[in-house]
Amino acid sequence: ALHVVKSVVANDGWSGIYRGFGLSLFTSLPAGSIWWATYAGCKDQMNAVQNTTFDSIPALGRQGIIQVSSAFSAALAASILTQPLDTIKTRLQVKGGASKVSSKSAMVVSVFKELTASSGLSGMYQGLLPRVTHMGVWGSILSAAFEYLKVVSRKDYNA
Repeated sequence: ALHVVKSVVANDGWSGIYRGFGLSLFTSLPAGSIWWATYAGCKDQMNAVQNTTFDSIPALGRQGIIQVSSAFSAALAASILTQPLDTIKTRLQVKGGASKVSSKSAMVVSVFKELTASSGLSGMYQGLLPRVTHMGVWGSILSAAFEYLKVVSRKDYNA
């Protein structure tokens, strides 16, 4: 790892370490917003039908199923909608400082054109399954912690 850092700094300067940071934010912020909105919507919809549909499953089990299902549904939605940005960001980060275009927006357009010329629009979705899996597992753990903390942090003001 140290060799890679030295190589990047030697070739691109210290700014090379942060290549793609702005695009990472441009990818992560919409993905997170979509994930949380979808998670909440799925959880609300599933909670609305849980009492009549899943009577044989204990309450804690139902909540677990709802949280994991909602997390993976949110991961699928967020990944499908933001994967093209993530693919471009990754290509820009890996590509290095050797670019034939001058502006950042021109670099994004250039990478988009390269990917679609070589692989079609499906090229923009390379790595979708690992991203859905990562976001689903991460989201399941995060949502379990979030839901647990919501319960334990409530203070009973009537006591």
